[in-house]
Amino acid sequence: MKNRPLAVLLPLFLQLSLILCAWSGPGAQSPQPALVLKIDALAAEQLTKPGGVGLSIAVAQHGKVLLAKGYGKADAEFDVPANEQTMFRIGSVTKQFTAALVMRLVEQKKLALDDELAKYVPDSPLQGRKVTIQHLLQHTSGIKSYTDVGEAWEKVWPLELTHDELLALVEDAPFDFEPGSDWHYNNTGYYLLGMVIEKVAGRSYAEVLQTELCAPLGLARTRYDSNRELIRNRAQGYALDGERLVNDQMIGMAQPGAAGGILSTAGDLVRWQMALSSGKVVQPESFARMCTPTVLPNGHDTRYGFGLKTDEWNGKPRVQHGGGIFGFNSMLFWLPGEDLHVAVISNGEPLASDELADAIAYAVLGIEPPILKDEPIPAELIARLSGDYVFAGIGMDARVFESDGKLMLQGTGQDAFRMLWQGGLEFRAEFDTDVRQVFAADGKSLVIHQGGRKADGVRK
Repeated sequence: MKNRPLAVLLPLFLQLSLILCAWSGPGAQSPQPALVLKIDALAAEQLTKPGGVGLSIAVAQHGKVLLAKGYGKADAEFDVPANEQTMFRIGSVTKQFTAALVMRLVEQKKLALDDELAKYVPDSPLQGRKVTIQHLLQHTSGIKSYTDVGEAWEKVWPLELTHDELLALVEDAPFDFEPGSDWHYNNTGYYLLGMVIEKVAGRSYAEVLQTELCAPLGLARTRYDSNRELIRNRAQGYALDGERLVNDQMIGMAQPGAAGGILSTAGDLVRWQMALSSGKVVQPESFARMCTPTVLPNGHDTRYGFGLKTDEWNGKPRVQHGGGIFGFNSMLFWLPGEDLHVAVISNGEPLASDELADAIAYAVLGIEPPILKDEPIPAELIARLSGDYVFAGIGMDARVFESDGKLMLQGTGQDAFRMLWQGGLEFRAEFDTDVRQVFAADGKSLVIHQGGRKADGVRK
C-alpha cells in the first residue's frame, strides 16, 4: 500500500475525505491556545523577512475552521492592520474556482470536456488547430500564454484590456506544441475558459462566480477584483526594489480573468476547499477528475489535473495550488489523510506563502520540520538528473551537471550554484536554502520554488 503511486492513492483518500468532511459533530477539534500561539509566532517570524507586510492565514480540519486571522499590515502607507476580513489577491488559486465552474457545466450537460474551444469562442487564436475544453483545463493546449510574450505584454500591464485586445497578444504567436502532446502552464488557457463560461452562462465571469459559488457557499469575502470599485478592507500589494519596499506593479484587473483575478481571505479559501473536497460544489466524481494528474502521450506525469496539483507533503498525498500576482502570493493545500486544509496569502510579493503553509502544517500535526541536509549524492542519481532543462514560463534554460561529485545548476546568464541533497528528489540551493529544486521521479522535469513562486522546467 505505501508503495502505490500517488495517482492510485489519491482516489482512496478522496473517498475518505467525503466521510471526514461531512462529520463536524461533538469531538471536532477547537483551536488550542498553544497552537494559535505557535502559528502567531510563525507569522511574526515571516513578517520580519524582507518584503514582509501582511498575511492572511487559516487552518481547518475535520469540517471546522481552527484559525482564521490577519497579521501585519493591509496597507503599509496608512499603517492599516490586516484582520480576518482583509481581502488579498490570490492569483492562480483562482484556477480551481474556474475548473469547478466548468465541471458544473459539464454535470449540467451544457458543455463537454471534448467540445472544441471554437464552438464557444470562434475568434480564439487557434491557427487551424483543434483545442478542446479539456486541453485548456490541463494546460495541454499549446496556445501561447500571454504572460510569456515578454515586452508585448509588459507594455500593457496597467491597461484594462478587452477580450479581443488580450487575445491579440497571442493570436500570431507560434503554438508551444501540438494540442495534447505536451504540457506548459498556461494563463491564456484559463482566461479562455472564463470566456467559455461567459458564453454558456450568458453573464460575466464575475457574476457567475458570485451567483454559482460565493453566495451559495457563504464566501462573503471572496469576489472578482476590480481597480475601479471601492472594496472595503482590501489589502494593497507590495514588492521589493533592492532592499526598499515599494508598491506593486499596476495591472489592469481585467487581464487575469478566470486565470487569476479573484480576491479572497484565507478563511474563505479553507471554507471553499472543504466544500469542494466534500462534494458540495461538484459531484465527487468531478472532483476526483479535477485531482487526477494528466499523463502525456510520452508517459510523463504532469501532476496537474484541472486547476489542482497533486504531490506529496512529508510523504503524504496532497492536493494544492499556489498563486502569484504583482504584490501578492498565495498557497492553498489539503492533506486528505489528515483532512487538513491550510491557506496562506501574503501581500508582500517576496514572502514565500508555500513555505509558511508547510511550517503551519507541521505545527498543527505535531511533526518536526525536516532538518536542512547536505548529504553525499549517489553517482547514479547524479547521472539520472543531469541534463538540460527548459523553463519556458520564465524564458530560461538551465543545465544540471556534476562537478567533483557534487550536483550543480546553472541558469542562462547566471553563475552556477551547488544543490544540497535533502533526500529523495529534493534539493536546496547553497546560496539560499529557501530556494528548493524538486525533480520528477522520471527525471524529465524540474520545479524550482523561490520567493513564493514556482518555475516548471522540462528536460530537453
